Amino acid sequence: MKAYVSIDIEGLPGIASTTMVSPGYTQYSRGSRIMTMIAKETAKALLNNGFDKVVIADSHGYMTNIDYLELPKNTSLIQGFPRPYSMLTGLDNSYDSVLFIGYHTAAGTMHGFLDHTMSGKVFAEIKLNGRRASEYLINALVAGEKGVPVILVAGDSLLRDEVSKYTPWAVFIGFKQGITRYAAIYESIGDVLDKLREGIAEAINRLRKGEVKPLVLDKPYIVEIMLRDELLGDVLETWDILERIDAYRFRYEANSAHNVLAIIELIAFIGYGVYALKERLR
Repeated sequence: MKAYVSIDIEGLPGIASTTMVSPGYTQYSRGSRIMTMIAKETAKALLNNGFDKVVIADSHGYMTNIDYLELPKNTSLIQGFPRPYSMLTGLDNSYDSVLFIGYHTAAGTMHGFLDHTMSGKVFAEIKLNGRRASEYLINALVAGEKGVPVILVAGDSLLRDEVSKYTPWAVFIGFKQGITRYAAIYESIGDVLDKLREGIAEAINRLRKGEVKPLVLDKPYIVEIMLRDELLGDVLETWDILERIDAYRFRYEANSAHNVLAIIELIAFIGYGVYALKERLR
């Protein structure tokens, strides 16, 4: 069996400050160490429970956070940014399952630790078919189109309800509890790792028993995005795939989750370019 593991950082235990999530910041080495430890233990647990191959996608920021030298045999690591389909690069129907580790709540979630969706700098909120959407939901739909089921999600406990609604067959592990956007509580790393190992064993048991399935929702998908910058909205207004609702909000329709994600990613990159332009206009 082969597992795909997408690992983000904001939903990991021990992460409680923006100084821990970006290279060059004062506590980034601690964040990288935690992310590496979780990645290593996840791979070991999967391999110890019957998987032959584990592919880990480093899925935060510049996507070079995990120390390659720490990973066990029979594990591959996807790193680097930008890359196609971001947190799910290379996922196809050859995988038996996908796991989302260190995932956080959607942009606009009250008390969600560092809540955002795809790009906190560009998007204030993203809705899918009228409901606030997280990276978990969008990525689960993309995986579902490949026929790959989500078997485990671990991260901010405030994500639990969304996981229970859309993929109730997936094991959920609360790594931390958001208190405010910049504060959280979490158990010791030993306790967290015990829960992770137990959760992975249970997820694999459900997979073997045929209790899991790929996520599929009715189409077309109606996506509504709220931007943080009106100038970006002015730039996007000429893109006829998008309907502008007001200064900050746009709507578009997609017939696949891949298109949902691709358009979001393109808007994010355009946004980065607009922000870079604004910095030059001084």
